[in-house]
Amino acid sequence: MPDPKLSIGLPVYNGENYLEECVRSMLDQSWGDFELIISDNASSDGTEEICRGFAAQDPRIRYIRQDRNLGAAPNYNVLVERARAPCFKWAAHDDNLLPGFLAATMAAMEA
Repeated sequence: MPDPKLSIGLPVYNGENYLEECVRSMLDQSWGDFELIISDNASSDGTEEICRGFAAQDPRIRYIRQDRNLGAAPNYNVLVERARAPCFKWAAHDDNLLPGFLAATMAAMEA
């Protein structure tokens, strides 16, 4: 699988309340040349199950579970270190993207 044009880094800790809707909004994008890297900072809620379920269904998702809570900044750093694409976008567990968001953003970047 070739490297994607965009890496989306999603750090999360106990984000089960909005995480499923967030990930679905990314997977439903009209433009799909991206990887979604999720770094779970040792959540104690249903975050792990949600992420593993999505990762099993879509090869664009890479799920990383921390054994212990690293703190916010180190968890963000994990995502930058693992990104493979030339462009990077941060996401939060409660983001909800409209279907054309990534297409419009990448068109603007390429212009």
